[in-house]
Amino acid sequence: MEYKDNDFVKVNFDIYANSKLVQTTNEKKGKDAKLNIKEYGPQTIIVGKAFILKALDEAIKKTQKGTLSLKPELAYGKRKKELIKTFPKSSFDEQKLRPVVGITYDFNGMYGTVKSIVGGRVMVDFNNPLSGKDIKIDYVVDKKVDDICDKLSVVLESILRIPKTAFKLSAKDKVVTLTAPEQITKMAEPLSKAFIEVVPEFKDYKLKTEVMNVKAK
Repeated sequence: MEYKDNDFVKVNFDIYANSKLVQTTNEKKGKDAKLNIKEYGPQTIIVGKAFILKALDEAIKKTQKGTLSLKPELAYGKRKKELIKTFPKSSFDEQKLRPVVGITYDFNGMYGTVKSIVGGRVMVDFNNPLSGKDIKIDYVVDKKVDDICDKLSVVLESILRIPKTAFKLSAKDKVVTLTAPEQITKMAEPLSKAFIEVVPEFKDYKLKTEVMNVKAK
């Protein structure tokens, strides 16, 4: 089967950085390597959107199974000194954060890892943790995803960053029902536009929303 840009596919893969396993969809391999992975199994990606790497997307369009050996410039890029920055510890205090070496923080959409804390200065590295490393990817395409709800779930979870526990989707007679907390359902119109942009066939569907009942703890 041939795949093209914007196809949704499920992929199994093992990613190695400088010969060390750093990501996998295989539970046994992940646990043996003591990786911190919350969920195993094939991962859904959108071909051409570089969910993992552009090089992997291009490979999937040619073959359903293979191994990629990539130098840094074709993988996560070379390390850049200008992406290592120093902040006063007070900037963390203002955000009520306690800087800890090795922990990654979200700085207004940019993710940086604390490398050192000396006195009142905190050094943060904004380079991708895999930048500067040779990457090997063993991959197998599991299957193509055609179900409309499965596709929209990817948009909600992977693109819009909405936790999968915060919504439910169902479809019947060209009507997709989204059940979610009110702060999500009240965004029905922009959500519909986002769905159509990523899943063009959604233009033939109507979006119906229902407010999810959240049980008090």
